[in-house]
Amino acid sequence: MKLPVTKCFFTAMLCLGEVSLSAQTSALVTGATGARPGAKNALDDFSQTVQPLITDVSPVAVQSFGRSEDVSGGKTNVVGHQTREGTGVLVSADGYLITNAHVVQSAQRVHIRLRETGTGSNGEPPRSPLTADVVGIDQETDLAVLKISGADWKYLPFADSSKLRKGEVVFAVGSPRGLKNSVSMGIVSAAERQLSADSSFAFIQTDTPINPGNSGGPLVNTQGEIAGINTFIFSSSGGSEGLGFAIPGSLVKDVYAQVRRYGKVRRGELGVVARSVTPTIARALSLPRESGVLIQNVLPDKAAAHAGLQMDDIVVSVEGRSIVNLRQFSSNLFGSEIGEHLKLGVLRKGEKLELQVALQEPGSDEESLMEKAKRRSVAIPRIGVLAVALDSDSAPLITEPKHDFGSIVTAKLQTSGVFQEELEPGDVIFGINGQTASGIDALTGLLNNIPDGSPIVVQVQREGILRYLVLVGE
Repeated sequence: MKLPVTKCFFTAMLCLGEVSLSAQTSALVTGATGARPGAKNALDDFSQTVQPLITDVSPVAVQSFGRSEDVSGGKTNVVGHQTREGTGVLVSADGYLITNAHVVQSAQRVHIRLRETGTGSNGEPPRSPLTADVVGIDQETDLAVLKISGADWKYLPFADSSKLRKGEVVFAVGSPRGLKNSVSMGIVSAAERQLSADSSFAFIQTDTPINPGNSGGPLVNTQGEIAGINTFIFSSSGGSEGLGFAIPGSLVKDVYAQVRRYGKVRRGELGVVARSVTPTIARALSLPRESGVLIQNVLPDKAAAHAGLQMDDIVVSVEGRSIVNLRQFSSNLFGSEIGEHLKLGVLRKGEKLELQVALQEPGSDEESLMEKAKRRSVAIPRIGVLAVALDSDSAPLITEPKHDFGSIVTAKLQTSGVFQEELEPGDVIFGINGQTASGIDALTGLLNNIPDGSPIVVQVQREGILRYLVLVGE
């Protein structure tokens, strides 16, 4: 029976999870004749090791404010505002942190709350929420990188998740079901769990109790390092059933480094359609081996075609490292820089070959046009966008524009303003408050004449349909 996947929304802190002891374990702890009152045992030692480790973990509560939408009949209608809660973890002293992409997706504002100290022994008051900037989001891995101002933040280092082994003890920190400051304990059930044969990466599977409220926070090893980022569970009830999954720490570290450097993840492409070789495929196609990556198609004018890769080739190594399946192949590509030449070991009709392939950055003519348009764009902070005039150069971005004038939204600005409804990249602005906005100058002029706090209603074309958006109401 296929179980549904439950995304966990998350906030994080600490408290020790339950540990069940069998009669055999109890006998080992107490001894055959019973433990003397006050005598130390192995669990005391373990407990004293865990407590300072958990104290050093600094989870971060993440709260994002956006909008909820109702999509029907091809139209998107704003139906209300939405608040999402999750957890993040600081990964650098200068304020970078990681959370799940689904926690901050479409957020207008993101607030961060560090672990509150209350008015306990040190007498410090609770921290006020901090505003965080969204540096970048990677939907494929469900990761997002945020940034808060300041320096000398307490953070957790990344573990080398390739060294993680089945049976290792790990801890999940979070606020399951709203129970703040909680931690649960378990073991690694599988260090590399692929959910399908051709999945591009593997998860850490753990029996550590993970519930709604744990997702986005760290899965911590006994060294106090980030072994992974909790992301989802398999559950028929919506609660933990011992099937939790985390994104491996090494992958998280790579995504973080790329987003911090480029604002996004730059994935190189070869221009092939590939799949893992399995015993079934090998028998049916009379292949010389039952592992590797089978090239099913080679796209014209792409890197693989230029390098001489052909349909039905089997890739067996990258840079001398053996390749067993598509996940390993994808992982090697992900860890390589755009433009870098990779040496592929290939089997072609029983013959061993070596090919040099240069990774290319994926792109399309439309993306190139949008990037060119962005370079000509003008910031319009009043409505929170970058926009470019609709002209002969930018017109190919729009399918059948309703008018031969206007301004095309090319990007959204990170502003502190909160709009009732939002402009999106690709929208064409034709008017403001019933007056025609023929271009960028006319648009900014109309906006400058609207007093602060007054209504702003924009006429736009979106997906071929004219509509009014209320940005600011009375």
